[in-house]
Amino acid sequence: MFAALQPMRQNLLQSHEIISFAHLETLPQPMLKSIVLWSKRILLGIFVLVGITVVTLVFTGNSHIFRGISKTYLVGKPNADIDDMYLFDVSTIPADHPQSWVLSPRLNQYAPTQVQLNTMDSMQTTAFLVIKADSLIFEQYWRDGGRDVVSNSFSMAKSFTSMMIGKAIDEGYIKSVDQPVGDFIPEYSTGANAQLTIRHLLTMTSGIPFGEDYSNPFGFMAKVYYGTDIEQQTLGYQVEKTPGTFWKYEGGNTLLLGMIIKRSTGRTPSEYFFQKFWSCIGAEHAAYWNLECPGGMEKTFSGFYATARDFARIGKLMLNRGTWANDTLLSPEFVDAVFMPCAVSDEKNELCSWYGYQWWMGEHQGTAFQCARGMLGQYIIMIPKDQLIIVRLGHKQKPERVRHMPPDIYTYIEAGYAAAGL
Repeated sequence: MFAALQPMRQNLLQSHEIISFAHLETLPQPMLKSIVLWSKRILLGIFVLVGITVVTLVFTGNSHIFRGISKTYLVGKPNADIDDMYLFDVSTIPADHPQSWVLSPRLNQYAPTQVQLNTMDSMQTTAFLVIKADSLIFEQYWRDGGRDVVSNSFSMAKSFTSMMIGKAIDEGYIKSVDQPVGDFIPEYSTGANAQLTIRHLLTMTSGIPFGEDYSNPFGFMAKVYYGTDIEQQTLGYQVEKTPGTFWKYEGGNTLLLGMIIKRSTGRTPSEYFFQKFWSCIGAEHAAYWNLECPGGMEKTFSGFYATARDFARIGKLMLNRGTWANDTLLSPEFVDAVFMPCAVSDEKNELCSWYGYQWWMGEHQGTAFQCARGMLGQYIIMIPKDQLIIVRLGHKQKPERVRHMPPDIYTYIEAGYAAAGL
């Protein structure tokens, strides 16, 4: 937005028609008064236009635009990025029982191919880790990445939210994934909304048209990422298609899951995730969750900040079907259900085989994999067949899709296999 004004400014400054202050002194007095008068009118017009714009944005429910601009363009960024934590209010998820990863004797013996390095570079990769059989076998950082650097998860947070739903079911706070959403959120207890269940939210089949366009500054995602009234924004949307009949990826579903977690357990998602998972898996560093305002609601669809090593721990937990060091943190039955394709048709009338309970699934060269995925190429990839975990963090991912995945993920999988000697 602001970058586009720079060439115009330079052209004006270079123009020979601009009258310098020195030239103004030689102008006839009437002409000088006229210039001053018109300058005042132009400035007044600009102030009036800005004022009207501000009032319009506020009264149309778009005041988030100001926060969005202050957290992107005014700090030199065109969009949200992996290192934007300092711009937001966050909750802290402590690392109270840190454990180091076991280091493989073959750590970093693999040298990535030029093709792999080119992909890492062009996608502005910051971290790449490979874990084989619970041992760290490859670890490398680039650019602004580092072992102790936390990164925005973006939509990987959706996968973490689904884990908390499973834990709340294990502990009896929620009856099952088929419990009506209206039992926890009264706004969804009547009419078409009454058909909505937790399963529909988990599988992105709610039939609620929140909108997932990150490029639209007036859209739902911009309002909840930069706004301060997430609950009000989210509850303003209603079921429009019969739940369970149409698959569409919508972050608003995960916000509703976050509300259910808080209302069912009596704890915020940050508190519950810390108590049931983060404290139990040996996280070495504190994590952080993006909040709408101090003490406000977590953006459960995004904005979970952690290190690459600690993201890998979540992969290990899910790869081991919810167990950690012989402790069952999440029932294996729920983990199995997480990775069952929802099998509901999308807008192209294709049965969804790539999404379960807020986790993605795919296949590469005949081998199945599962992953948490964020919009700038954040990945926690698990390959059960070979007990492999791959974590990649960075600033970019390819926009196109190959078998419902960004194609760069397949390069990371190949690099992971090679690093593990498979």
